[in-house]
Amino acid sequence: MEPFLIDIAPASDVDFILSTHEGEEFIYVLNGIVEINYGKDVYVLEEGDSIYYDSIVAHHVHAGNGSTAKILGVIYTPY
Repeated sequence: MEPFLIDIAPASDVDFILSTHEGEEFIYVLNGIVEINYGKDVYVLEEGDSIYYDSIVAHHVHAGNGSTAKILGVIYTPY
């Protein structure tokens, strides 16, 4: 597992390229609003919210509401 503190800049494009990879991800929103495209769904997370998902499903994480956000992300990648 690898933990990261990530500052997310406001998104300048709405055509997000979804990514896939083996493993799992946990995201906890420290401040701001975060949108997560996951498969065909979109999740909106606010400060204090978290999400856990399988990374093999196409996904993209970006700041919502045109502002910045900060997250704690923990990624597990099998070897």
